[in-house]
Amino acid sequence: MANEIQKYLGIKVQTLRKSNHLTQEDLAAKCNVSWRTISNLERGFVMPELRLVLSISKIFNTGLDELFGFHTEESKSIMRLKKEVEIFENIKRLNGADLDYIGKTIDLFMKCFY
Repeated sequence: MANEIQKYLGIKVQTLRKSNHLTQEDLAAKCNVSWRTISNLERGFVMPELRLVLSISKIFNTGLDELFGFHTEESKSIMRLKKEVEIFENIKRLNGADLDYIGKTIDLFMKCFY
């Protein structure tokens, strides 16, 4: 169970960091830790100290329950978070025209199916 929590937390922090356009070094500086600490956290190798988790929570304006995946709403699985990161990375590589096309396709999909 602890290992799953570490992995979930790591992927969640990585997702938040990337969606806020921060490097591991940037996040480490904001948290007063080394980039290796952030790297190990994101890879699920360590369970961070509470002080670091609280700093990350404040930086990304998110609750601890969200960081650890303990909210009562539907929680995202590790595989789902990994897929979101993969899609986000692919989107960042698109040129403007392709990004517009994908955006319109997503809008159409959402209108038709949700």
